Amino acid sequence: MPTSPCVRTLLQTGSLSLLALVAATSMASAGGFDIHEQSTVFMGSASAGSAAGGSLGSMFWNPASTAQFSGLNTESSYTLILPYGNIDIDSPVPGSSGNIGIDATSSSSYGAYQFAPDLWLGIAITSPFGLATKPENTFYPGSYLGVTSKLLTVNANPTIAYRIAPGITIGAGIQIEWAQGKLQFRDPTTSIAQFGGTDWAFGATAGITIEPTAGTTIGLGYRSQMTHDLEGSFSSEAITGGTGVPAVGTIDLPDIVTLSLRQVMTPTTRLLGTVQWSNWSRFKDLTLSAGGSELGIQANWDDGWFFSVGGEYDYSPTLTLRGGVAYEISPIDDATKRLVQIPDNNRVWLSVGASYKWSDAITLDVAYSHIFIQDGGIDLYSPLGPQFGEYTGTVEASVDLFSVGMRTRW
Repeated sequence: MPTSPCVRTLLQTGSLSLLALVAATSMASAGGFDIHEQSTVFMGSASAGSAAGGSLGSMFWNPASTAQFSGLNTESSYTLILPYGNIDIDSPVPGSSGNIGIDATSSSSYGAYQFAPDLWLGIAITSPFGLATKPENTFYPGSYLGVTSKLLTVNANPTIAYRIAPGITIGAGIQIEWAQGKLQFRDPTTSIAQFGGTDWAFGATAGITIEPTAGTTIGLGYRSQMTHDLEGSFSSEAITGGTGVPAVGTIDLPDIVTLSLRQVMTPTTRLLGTVQWSNWSRFKDLTLSAGGSELGIQANWDDGWFFSVGGEYDYSPTLTLRGGVAYEISPIDDATKRLVQIPDNNRVWLSVGASYKWSDAITLDVAYSHIFIQDGGIDLYSPLGPQFGEYTGTVEASVDLFSVGMRTRW
Protein backbone atom coordinates (compact mmCIF):
# COMPACT_ATOMS: atom_id res chain seq x y z
CA MET A 1 0.00 0.00 0.00
CA PRO A 2 1.51 3.40 -0.93
CA THR A 3 2.73 5.57 1.95
CA SER A 4 1.09 9.00 2.25
CA PRO A 5 3.33 12.08 1.80
CA CYS A 6 2.67 13.10 5.44
CA VAL A 7 3.73 9.72 6.82
CA ARG A 8 6.77 9.66 4.53
CA THR A 9 7.83 13.05 5.89
CA LEU A 10 7.54 11.77 9.48
CA LEU A 11 9.66 8.72 8.62
CA GLN A 12 12.26 10.87 6.86
CA THR A 13 12.40 13.16 9.90
CA GLY A 14 13.19 10.15 12.09
CA SER A 15 15.85 8.80 9.70
CA LEU A 16 17.66 12.13 9.38
CA SER A 17 17.58 12.55 13.14
CA LEU A 18 19.17 9.16 13.73
CA LEU A 19 22.02 10.12 11.42
CA ALA A 20 22.47 13.48 13.13
CA LEU A 21 22.59 11.88 16.56
CA VAL A 22 25.62 9.74 15.71
CA ALA A 23 27.91 12.30 17.36
CA ALA A 24 29.47 12.29 20.80
CA THR A 25 27.71 14.34 23.42
CA SER A 26 30.10 16.15 25.71
CA MET A 27 30.46 16.70 29.43
CA ALA A 28 26.92 16.47 30.77
CA SER A 29 25.10 19.77 30.29
CA ALA A 30 22.53 19.16 33.02
CA GLY A 31 22.47 17.60 36.47
CA GLY A 32 24.00 14.14 36.51
CA PHE A 33 24.42 13.28 32.82
CA ASP A 34 20.95 14.38 31.71
CA ILE A 35 20.82 16.54 28.54
CA HIS A 36 18.40 19.49 28.83
CA GLU A 37 18.96 21.07 25.42
CA GLN A 38 16.33 19.10 23.49
CA SER A 39 14.92 22.16 21.68
CA THR A 40 16.51 25.42 20.53
CA VAL A 41 13.29 27.24 21.44
CA PHE A 42 13.30 26.07 25.05
CA MET A 43 17.04 26.41 25.44
CA GLY A 44 16.46 30.11 24.83
CA SER A 45 14.15 30.27 27.85
CA ALA A 46 16.37 28.06 30.09
CA SER A 47 13.74 25.28 29.64
CA ALA A 48 11.03 27.48 31.21
CA GLY A 49 7.63 26.38 29.89
CA SER A 50 9.11 23.27 28.28
CA ALA A 51 6.21 20.90 29.09
CA ALA A 52 3.45 23.41 28.30
CA GLY A 53 3.80 23.70 24.54
CA GLY A 54 4.78 26.60 22.32
CA SER A 55 6.93 24.52 19.98
CA LEU A 56 6.89 20.90 18.92
CA GLY A 57 10.03 20.24 20.99
CA SER A 58 7.76 20.28 24.04
CA MET A 59 6.98 16.66 23.09
CA PHE A 60 10.22 15.58 24.76
CA TRP A 61 8.93 16.61 28.20
CA ASN A 62 5.21 16.03 27.61
CA PRO A 63 3.80 13.77 24.86
CA ALA A 64 0.45 15.59 25.09
CA SER A 65 2.25 18.45 23.31
CA THR A 66 2.11 16.32 20.16
CA ALA A 67 -1.38 17.81 19.72
CA GLN A 68 -0.41 21.49 19.47
CA PHE A 69 -0.71 22.18 15.76
CA SER A 70 -2.99 21.20 12.89
CA GLY A 71 -1.69 19.28 9.90
CA LEU A 72 1.91 18.10 9.64
CA ASN A 73 4.69 19.85 11.56
CA THR A 74 8.38 19.13 12.15
CA GLU A 75 11.14 20.66 14.27
CA SER A 76 14.88 20.04 14.46
CA SER A 77 17.55 21.48 16.76
CA TYR A 78 21.35 21.27 16.66
CA THR A 79 23.47 22.30 19.64
CA LEU A 80 27.19 22.94 19.99
CA ILE A 81 28.42 22.07 23.49
CA LEU A 82 31.60 23.77 24.74
CA PRO A 83 32.38 22.44 28.22
CA TYR A 84 35.19 23.20 30.64
CA GLY A 85 36.14 21.14 33.67
CA ASN A 86 39.34 20.91 35.69
CA ILE A 87 40.20 18.53 38.52
CA ASP A 88 42.98 19.32 41.01
CA ILE A 89 44.10 16.28 43.01
CA ASP A 90 45.61 17.13 46.41
CA SER A 91 46.24 13.63 47.77
CA PRO A 92 47.88 11.12 47.63
CA VAL A 93 49.92 12.95 44.95
CA PRO A 94 49.12 16.47 43.73
CA GLY A 95 48.32 17.03 40.07
CA SER A 96 45.86 18.65 37.68
CA SER A 97 43.79 17.16 34.88
CA GLY A 98 43.63 20.17 32.59
CA ASN A 99 40.33 20.53 30.74
CA ILE A 100 38.38 17.26 30.80
CA GLY A 101 35.57 18.60 28.59
CA ILE A 102 35.28 17.54 24.95
CA ASP A 103 33.64 19.92 22.46
CA ALA A 104 30.74 18.13 20.83
CA THR A 105 27.32 18.40 19.25
CA SER A 106 23.85 17.13 20.09
CA SER A 107 20.63 17.17 18.11
CA SER A 108 16.93 16.40 18.36
CA SER A 109 14.07 16.19 15.89
CA TYR A 110 10.29 15.96 16.14
CA GLY A 111 7.39 15.30 13.84
CA ALA A 112 3.62 15.32 14.46
CA TYR A 113 0.59 14.78 12.22
CA GLN A 114 -3.09 15.37 12.97
CA PHE A 115 -4.91 12.23 11.81
CA ALA A 116 -8.35 13.26 13.07
CA PRO A 117 -9.96 16.34 14.69
CA ASP A 118 -8.91 15.12 18.17
CA LEU A 119 -6.08 12.68 17.39
CA TRP A 120 -2.38 13.27 16.68
CA LEU A 121 0.55 10.91 16.12
CA GLY A 122 4.17 11.91 16.44
CA ILE A 123 7.74 10.83 16.83
CA ALA A 124 10.71 12.30 18.70
CA ILE A 125 14.33 11.30 18.05
CA THR A 126 16.62 12.59 20.79
CA SER A 127 19.67 11.90 22.94
CA PRO A 128 18.37 12.17 26.54
CA PHE A 129 21.60 11.23 28.32
CA GLY A 130 25.20 11.69 27.32
CA LEU A 131 28.73 12.11 28.56
CA ALA A 132 32.20 12.47 27.05
CA THR A 133 35.23 13.46 29.13
CA LYS A 134 38.99 13.03 28.79
CA PRO A 135 41.67 14.87 30.76
CA GLU A 136 44.26 16.83 28.82
CA ASN A 137 46.84 15.36 31.19
CA THR A 138 46.06 11.64 30.99
CA PHE A 139 48.81 10.82 33.52
CA TYR A 140 47.53 13.07 36.33
CA PRO A 141 46.87 11.26 39.65
CA GLY A 142 43.10 11.18 39.05
CA SER A 143 43.65 8.96 36.00
CA TYR A 144 43.48 6.02 38.45
CA LEU A 145 39.84 7.03 38.92
CA GLY A 146 39.05 7.69 35.28
CA VAL A 147 40.55 8.62 31.94
CA THR A 148 38.24 8.59 28.90
CA SER A 149 34.54 8.20 29.67
CA LYS A 150 31.77 8.20 27.08
CA LEU A 151 28.04 7.55 27.07
CA LEU A 152 25.91 7.99 23.96
CA THR A 153 22.16 7.40 23.89
CA VAL A 154 19.78 7.52 20.93
CA ASN A 155 16.10 7.51 21.85
CA ALA A 156 13.13 6.96 19.51
CA ASN A 157 9.86 8.03 21.12
CA PRO A 158 6.67 7.42 19.08
CA THR A 159 3.78 9.32 20.69
CA ILE A 160 0.02 9.60 20.49
CA ALA A 161 -2.10 12.47 21.81
CA TYR A 162 -5.87 12.74 22.14
CA ARG A 163 -8.00 15.76 23.04
CA ILE A 164 -10.54 14.29 25.44
CA ALA A 165 -12.39 17.58 26.00
CA PRO A 166 -11.94 21.24 25.09
CA GLY A 167 -8.82 22.41 26.90
CA ILE A 168 -7.73 18.91 28.03
CA THR A 169 -5.31 16.75 26.03
CA ILE A 170 -3.59 13.55 27.12
CA GLY A 171 -0.61 11.86 25.54
CA ALA A 172 1.54 8.76 25.82
CA GLY A 173 4.48 7.15 24.11
CA ILE A 174 7.09 4.43 24.23
CA GLN A 175 10.84 4.90 24.51
CA ILE A 176 13.21 2.73 22.49
CA GLU A 177 16.74 3.62 23.53
CA TRP A 178 20.13 2.43 22.38
CA ALA A 179 23.18 3.18 24.51
CA GLN A 180 26.90 2.85 23.99
CA GLY A 181 29.34 3.30 26.86
CA LYS A 182 33.10 3.42 27.31
CA LEU A 183 35.01 3.66 30.58
CA GLN A 184 38.78 3.83 31.11
CA PHE A 185 40.94 4.15 34.20
CA ARG A 186 44.60 3.50 34.96
CA ASP A 187 45.32 0.25 36.81
CA PRO A 188 48.25 -0.41 39.22
CA THR A 189 50.52 -1.39 36.32
CA THR A 190 49.95 2.18 34.98
CA SER A 191 48.29 0.63 31.90
CA ILE A 192 44.80 1.63 30.84
CA ALA A 193 41.96 -0.63 32.00
CA GLN A 194 39.06 -0.32 29.57
CA PHE A 195 35.41 -1.34 29.28
CA GLY A 196 33.10 -0.84 26.31
CA GLY A 197 29.56 -2.08 25.70
CA THR A 198 26.15 -1.44 24.14
CA ASP A 199 22.54 -2.15 25.06
CA TRP A 200 18.88 -1.53 24.20
CA ALA A 201 16.33 -0.46 26.81
CA PHE A 202 12.62 0.33 26.72
CA GLY A 203 10.44 2.75 28.65
CA ALA A 204 7.37 4.98 28.42
CA THR A 205 6.25 8.59 28.43
CA ALA A 206 2.94 10.11 29.51
CA GLY A 207 1.51 13.56 29.98
CA ILE A 208 -1.43 15.93 30.10
CA THR A 209 -2.00 19.50 28.94
CA ILE A 210 -4.71 21.62 30.52
CA GLU A 211 -5.94 25.05 29.41
CA PRO A 212 -8.14 26.21 32.32
CA THR A 213 -8.65 29.67 30.85
CA ALA A 214 -7.79 31.45 27.64
CA GLY A 215 -4.08 32.19 27.57
CA THR A 216 -3.13 29.74 30.34
CA THR A 217 -1.53 26.37 29.57
CA ILE A 218 -0.34 23.90 32.20
CA GLY A 219 1.63 20.85 31.13
CA LEU A 220 2.66 17.82 33.18
CA GLY A 221 4.91 15.18 31.65
CA TYR A 222 6.59 11.96 32.75
CA ARG A 223 9.52 9.99 31.30
CA SER A 224 10.00 6.55 32.84
CA GLN A 225 13.16 5.13 34.35
CA MET A 226 15.27 2.74 32.31
CA THR A 227 18.20 0.44 33.02
CA HIS A 228 20.96 -0.29 30.54
CA ASP A 229 22.99 -3.48 30.93
CA LEU A 230 25.82 -2.61 28.57
CA GLU A 231 27.25 -5.85 27.19
CA GLY A 232 30.82 -5.77 25.94
CA SER A 233 34.34 -6.56 27.08
CA PHE A 234 36.80 -5.49 29.78
CA SER A 235 40.58 -5.63 29.68
CA SER A 236 43.26 -4.73 32.23
CA GLU A 237 46.90 -5.70 32.64
CA ALA A 238 46.41 -5.97 36.43
CA ILE A 239 43.15 -7.92 36.37
CA THR A 240 42.88 -9.86 33.09
CA GLY A 241 46.49 -9.87 31.96
CA GLY A 242 45.59 -7.55 29.11
CA THR A 243 43.11 -10.02 27.61
CA GLY A 244 39.58 -8.87 26.89
CA VAL A 245 36.91 -10.78 28.82
CA PRO A 246 33.10 -10.59 28.49
CA ALA A 247 31.69 -7.90 30.77
CA VAL A 248 28.44 -6.13 31.62
CA GLY A 249 28.18 -2.56 32.89
CA THR A 250 24.89 -1.55 34.50
CA ILE A 251 23.55 2.03 34.46
CA ASP A 252 20.25 2.95 36.15
CA LEU A 253 18.63 6.02 34.55
CA PRO A 254 16.04 8.16 36.37
CA ASP A 255 12.33 8.82 36.09
CA ILE A 256 11.75 12.47 35.16
CA VAL A 257 8.63 14.53 35.97
CA THR A 258 8.22 18.01 34.47
CA LEU A 259 5.56 20.59 35.37
CA SER A 260 5.37 23.75 33.26
CA LEU A 261 3.26 26.89 32.86
CA ARG A 262 2.76 29.06 29.79
CA GLN A 263 0.84 32.25 30.58
CA VAL A 264 -0.13 34.94 28.08
CA MET A 265 0.39 38.33 29.78
CA THR A 266 -0.30 40.62 26.81
CA PRO A 267 -0.91 39.95 23.10
CA THR A 268 2.89 40.04 22.60
CA THR A 269 4.27 38.75 25.91
CA ARG A 270 4.23 35.32 27.58
CA LEU A 271 5.50 34.24 30.99
CA LEU A 272 7.06 30.76 31.25
CA GLY A 273 7.97 28.52 34.18
CA THR A 274 9.14 24.96 34.85
CA VAL A 275 9.81 22.68 37.81
CA GLN A 276 11.46 19.33 37.12
CA TRP A 277 12.25 16.36 39.36
CA SER A 278 14.73 13.67 38.34
CA ASN A 279 14.92 10.40 40.28
CA TRP A 280 18.71 10.21 40.29
CA SER A 281 18.64 8.37 43.62
CA ARG A 282 18.31 5.24 41.43
CA PHE A 283 21.94 5.76 40.40
CA LYS A 284 23.66 4.03 43.31
CA ASP A 285 26.75 2.91 41.43
CA LEU A 286 28.17 1.89 38.10
CA THR A 287 28.62 -1.85 38.45
CA LEU A 288 30.96 -3.70 36.11
CA SER A 289 30.80 -7.49 36.07
CA ALA A 290 33.78 -9.06 34.29
CA GLY A 291 35.41 -12.48 34.41
CA GLY A 292 33.45 -13.58 37.48
CA SER A 293 34.45 -10.45 39.43
CA GLU A 294 32.64 -7.19 40.12
CA LEU A 295 34.08 -3.69 40.07
CA GLY A 296 31.97 -0.86 41.41
CA ILE A 297 32.19 2.89 41.08
CA GLN A 298 30.05 4.16 43.96
CA ALA A 299 27.72 7.11 43.34
CA ASN A 300 24.79 7.05 45.82
CA TRP A 301 23.30 10.17 44.22
CA ASP A 302 20.26 12.03 45.51
CA ASP A 303 17.32 13.26 43.44
CA GLY A 304 17.85 16.28 41.21
CA TRP A 305 15.65 19.39 40.97
CA PHE A 306 15.45 22.05 38.25
CA PHE A 307 13.63 25.38 38.51
CA SER A 308 13.39 27.91 35.69
CA VAL A 309 11.49 31.06 34.79
CA GLY A 310 11.53 32.91 31.50
CA GLY A 311 9.57 34.89 28.99
CA GLU A 312 8.84 35.50 25.33
CA TYR A 313 8.27 38.84 23.61
CA ASP A 314 7.03 39.33 20.04
CA TYR A 315 9.21 42.24 18.94
CA SER A 316 7.50 42.21 15.56
CA PRO A 317 5.21 39.87 13.59
CA THR A 318 8.34 38.00 12.38
CA LEU A 319 10.73 38.26 15.34
CA THR A 320 10.27 36.74 18.82
CA LEU A 321 12.80 37.28 21.60
CA ARG A 322 13.08 35.07 24.68
CA GLY A 323 15.20 34.65 27.78
CA GLY A 324 15.33 32.70 30.99
CA VAL A 325 17.20 31.84 34.15
CA ALA A 326 17.32 28.49 35.93
CA TYR A 327 18.68 27.03 39.14
CA GLU A 328 19.50 23.35 39.27
CA ILE A 329 20.03 21.33 42.44
CA SER A 330 22.53 18.65 41.54
CA PRO A 331 22.05 15.02 42.59
CA ILE A 332 25.68 15.21 43.76
CA ASP A 333 25.80 16.89 47.17
CA ASP A 334 28.96 15.37 48.66
CA ALA A 335 32.61 14.95 47.72
CA THR A 336 32.27 11.15 47.97
CA LYS A 337 29.58 11.19 45.24
CA ARG A 338 31.36 13.45 42.72
CA LEU A 339 32.97 11.29 40.05
CA VAL A 340 35.95 12.63 38.11
CA GLN A 341 34.01 11.72 34.95
CA ILE A 342 31.08 13.91 36.06
CA PRO A 343 32.33 16.98 37.98
CA ASP A 344 28.78 18.12 38.66
CA ASN A 345 27.37 20.48 41.30
CA ASN A 346 24.54 22.97 41.68
CA ARG A 347 24.13 25.12 38.58
CA VAL A 348 22.79 28.48 37.41
CA TRP A 349 21.64 28.81 33.79
CA LEU A 350 21.45 32.13 31.91
CA SER A 351 19.81 31.83 28.49
CA VAL A 352 18.72 34.01 25.58
CA GLY A 353 17.14 33.14 22.26
CA ALA A 354 15.20 34.37 19.27
CA SER A 355 12.96 33.08 16.50
CA TYR A 356 12.56 34.52 13.02
CA LYS A 357 9.50 33.69 10.93
CA TRP A 358 11.08 33.23 7.51
CA SER A 359 7.75 32.44 5.86
CA ASP A 360 4.34 31.05 6.73
CA ALA A 361 5.94 27.57 6.60
CA ILE A 362 9.41 28.07 8.09
CA THR A 363 10.63 29.53 11.40
CA LEU A 364 14.32 29.72 12.30
CA ASP A 365 15.50 29.55 15.94
CA VAL A 366 18.75 30.45 17.73
CA ALA A 367 19.74 30.25 21.40
CA TYR A 368 22.70 30.62 23.74
CA SER A 369 23.16 29.44 27.33
CA HIS A 370 25.95 29.76 29.84
CA ILE A 371 25.94 27.35 32.77
CA PHE A 372 27.72 28.38 35.97
CA ILE A 373 28.63 25.27 37.98
CA GLN A 374 29.51 25.60 41.66
CA ASP A 375 33.00 24.43 42.61
CA GLY A 376 33.13 21.22 44.62
CA GLY A 377 35.39 18.63 46.18
CA ILE A 378 36.11 14.96 45.51
CA ASP A 379 36.91 12.18 47.95
CA LEU A 380 37.02 8.90 46.06
CA TYR A 381 38.57 5.44 46.10
CA SER A 382 40.04 3.60 43.13
CA PRO A 383 37.52 1.46 41.19
CA LEU A 384 39.72 -1.51 42.16
CA GLY A 385 39.03 -0.96 45.87
CA PRO A 386 40.06 1.14 48.91
CA GLN A 387 43.38 -0.71 49.16
CA PHE A 388 44.48 1.02 45.94
CA GLY A 389 44.22 4.51 47.38
CA GLU A 390 41.93 7.38 48.39
CA TYR A 391 41.94 10.47 46.19
CA THR A 392 40.90 13.93 47.36
CA GLY A 393 40.83 17.25 45.54
CA THR A 394 38.63 19.97 44.03
CA VAL A 395 36.83 20.50 40.73
CA GLU A 396 35.60 23.50 38.76
CA ALA A 397 33.44 23.50 35.64
CA SER A 398 31.25 25.53 33.30
CA VAL A 399 29.47 25.01 29.97
CA ASP A 400 28.60 27.20 26.97
CA LEU A 401 25.83 26.11 24.61
CA PHE A 402 25.00 27.43 21.13
CA SER A 403 21.93 26.11 19.33
CA VAL A 404 20.17 26.58 15.99
CA GLY A 405 16.89 25.06 14.89
CA MET A 406 14.16 25.10 12.31
CA ARG A 407 10.41 24.57 12.56
CA THR A 408 8.33 23.71 9.50
CA ARG A 409 4.61 23.57 8.73
CA TRP A 410 4.04 21.34 5.73
